Amino acid sequence: MSSADRPTMVPDLRARLRSGDFLLGSWLTILDPSASELMAGAGFDLLIADGEHGPLATSDLVQMLISIRASGVPLLFRVAANEPVRIMHALDGGASGVVVPQIRTVADAERAAAWCRYPPVGLRGIAPRRASEYGRHTAAYLGTANDLLTCCIQIETHEALDDLDAILAVAGIDTILIGPNDLAAALGHTGDIGHPDVEAAIAHVLARTTAQGIPAGIWTLSAAQARARRAQGFAWATLGTDYGFMLSAADAAARDVRDG
Repeated sequence: MSSADRPTMVPDLRARLRSGDFLLGSWLTILDPSASELMAGAGFDLLIADGEHGPLATSDLVQMLISIRASGVPLLFRVAANEPVRIMHALDGGASGVVVPQIRTVADAERAAAWCRYPPVGLRGIAPRRASEYGRHTAAYLGTANDLLTCCIQIETHEALDDLDAILAVAGIDTILIGPNDLAAALGHTGDIGHPDVEAAIAHVLARTTAQGIPAGIWTLSAAQARARRAQGFAWATLGTDYGFMLSAADAAARDVRDG
């Protein structure tokens, strides 16, 4: 097999998102790649490294990608902002795609989608480096990247709700992720993600994405919430975080000894 014909490093997450199977993911925040390696063996279908609400830099992302490569679990990177350099750094580093937060307008969605794709359909510059196995398989990567990489936008703002159908119609948006915490704040219910207004907005987003044929995901905090979102019709959900699992297990163990 020639180097140009070898498979690329990017798992086909887009196909799985549209398969009809419910996918379960989780969040990576701990910088030590051992934590990522541990999480990759837990049975999640995908992982998201959080570069928005944490100190993760591109160098940390690459270490995470190296640590989980043997597992074959797709890793998305939530960029800190909808900026070309942040998106390109993540993709050139070998991420399976990006999660772009704080989408408010059609222009925001178009910007995210364009920088996830190579010309002629997008604007991404060509220098995949680690994503092409440091140039060993550049042709294979360039030939498949536009079809494999996942562009996920977050729906979590009042503006996004107001212009939802137009945002969902943007070419190159592969999936969406609802952020209930920011959505609740945008609707005037900060900290109350279970408020009826928030649930109504979530149901509306799910209905519109389903109508557009776009798989929808949502953040959840418990297994019960994830199961409920699966029953509701979501294509995927995230469950917890690396530090959250550590915290809950540590707290429970300490309580068990002290109170037992």
